[in-house]
Amino acid sequence: MTGVAAPIGAGVAAPIGAGIEDGRPFRLNFLLHLDRDLSPAEAYREAIELFVAVEELGYDSGWVIQRHFRQGNEHISAPLVTLAAIAQHTSRIRLGTGVLVLPLEDPLKVAEDAATLDVISNGRLELGLGSGPFPGAWEAFGRDLAGKQRLVDESIDRLHSVLEGKSLNSIGEVLYPPGQGVRDRLWQATTSDPERAHAAAEAAARAGDGLQLSRANTWRGGSSREAQERQATWIETYRAAWNDRVRSPRVQVSRAVYPHPDRAAAVRLVAPGVRRWQSWNTSGEPTRSQSVEDYLAADRALIGPSETLATELAADPALRDITDLLVSFVPGVPDRDEHLRLLETSARELAPLLGWRPAAVPVPS
Repeated sequence: MTGVAAPIGAGVAAPIGAGIEDGRPFRLNFLLHLDRDLSPAEAYREAIELFVAVEELGYDSGWVIQRHFRQGNEHISAPLVTLAAIAQHTSRIRLGTGVLVLPLEDPLKVAEDAATLDVISNGRLELGLGSGPFPGAWEAFGRDLAGKQRLVDESIDRLHSVLEGKSLNSIGEVLYPPGQGVRDRLWQATTSDPERAHAAAEAAARAGDGLQLSRANTWRGGSSREAQERQATWIETYRAAWNDRVRSPRVQVSRAVYPHPDRAAAVRLVAPGVRRWQSWNTSGEPTRSQSVEDYLAADRALIGPSETLATELAADPALRDITDLLVSFVPGVPDRDEHLRLLETSARELAPLLGWRPAAVPVPS
């Protein structure tokens, strides 16, 4: 799978994105979900294989989720270790964490590991930070959820300081390997709580970090359109607060897509995965009795022909001012062959309809 074909149909239907440094409207990234019942060895081999495939397809970056103890039934509890292995099998694609749960870690140790990975990967790490969705992880690590926001803020401040080369002890020792490259490529995943999201977006902008937003699903109430519009206002807040004269603002928004020429057939393909997710869910939301179609609607999963998905994405107000579109193929993570098909279709059909093209590869001198 090399190269990316020209857009299907009559050309670019409706570009999205605010534009990036190389003149393209946005970067195309993918989010890896590994929640099938594989052995750990099989899961990590599949992760490497998928990253190799997306690099060949021209994706700009690939991102891995951190889940402790298979919470959410994901396999990756050590994202930086996993990305170090992936780095040895790839050469161009950027490697991201979406997200690393920083308040459960020692920021100094994260800085050491991240700086080392950045050297190993020749400067390809994109370090996304967040607080994670599972209270059980906080309990296991002995962290108090009552002080969650304070601990998040303190952890991010500490990581900034360490990566910037500030003195770490009384004899003046500093981070090694140096972490300025990683510092320039930090991202903060803002909360989905409307009462705090604007402040979180402002904080990310003031720090010179990128802003990460998750899928605009409706599990928290309201319509998908309302969720998208809320995200659009958070992006406006972030861009308005940006005052870094060296770095450019970076906004990454995640969307679940499932491009397939036959929507009914696609729904049948995802149905087993939806039922699997529902059987794993212990919160009662959504319930086991909910239909697959209702689940997909609440999850805001875009399923169907690439042209239809492109039209829906182009109408999404949160995508107007992004620099990065992060696609994932949920709910119901597909098997290996279907995953590869979705990756290829997204890069060769869907994303070009939105104006994306792969970055030019420098010609060796």
